[in-house]
Amino acid sequence: MYLSPDSAALPGTARHSKLICPMNELTDQLITLFSATLIAIMLIAVAAGVCRQSQAHGIKRPLKWNIPVDHLDGLDMAMCGIVVLYFSMGALMAAATPPGASAPPTTTNMELDSYKVFNGTCLNLILAFVLLVRMFHSGRMDALGLKKHSLKILLYAPVCGYLLVLALHFLLAQMGLFEWIERVTHAPAEQSIVSVLRHSDNVPLIAVICFSAAIAAPIVEELIFRGYLYPIMKKYTGAWFALISSSLLFGIIHVSLVPLVPLALFGAILVLLYEYTESIWTPIIAHCIFNTTTLVNILYPGLLLPYGS
Repeated sequence: MYLSPDSAALPGTARHSKLICPMNELTDQLITLFSATLIAIMLIAVAAGVCRQSQAHGIKRPLKWNIPVDHLDGLDMAMCGIVVLYFSMGALMAAATPPGASAPPTTTNMELDSYKVFNGTCLNLILAFVLLVRMFHSGRMDALGLKKHSLKILLYAPVCGYLLVLALHFLLAQMGLFEWIERVTHAPAEQSIVSVLRHSDNVPLIAVICFSAAIAAPIVEELIFRGYLYPIMKKYTGAWFALISSSLLFGIIHVSLVPLVPLALFGAILVLLYEYTESIWTPIIAHCIFNTTTLVNILYPGLLLPYGS
């Protein structure tokens, strides 16, 4: 889960039993097209890389970077494909399903969002656990750099990444990118989960969202996207393609067109932090810092980010 800060905070503290943020048909079509295209490109690129490496061993990559990608086999490839399909198909179905269509008639959109957050968090925790077990049995736990916890690196690298994300988001907002996407596609200006946080006075729901965004999501998503998916993609497609494709996938799964670009940039920065420090703790901390500060700014607009949440 990534909570993208908007350039303008939405006022309003009254209770909303039903919060409607429907996506229009064009938005659905764009997300569906983007997701399907990325799935095809990633699978074709991996297949081509596997075929190429089977015919010519020891191919030299122009940029290897630091994270090791050894000890892979057919099961890893299958699980990599499952991860891509799991998240991409989730985005496809979310785009193709009207808000509230799969819920009982009396279910409010706010309740539906809480179900999605809870169920998604549980499923992602299970997936992350399965991938960790797989990495343990294949001797690749060292690639996560769990034992590399230099206090100096874990302090300055995540903070630098966080500040870079804020700077890029501010520049994109000043360039009018978000307003242009919203105007052209008529997509919602913010993720529905952000709208729920702004308007809900349901304390348990707010607590579930905050736990998922500030604790569960940074750990789970970094293990899945940076710790498992990215290294396998890098081995068979090269570092740059792996960085771009995994970052785009990270953006698409949030099913929101307006913050798609900063989402992808955020994913790319997290990859670079992981490569630079060789420790998964670095992107986890950076992800946690960003989500936590954004949560605070959503609940208390203007407290941490001067240009609004």
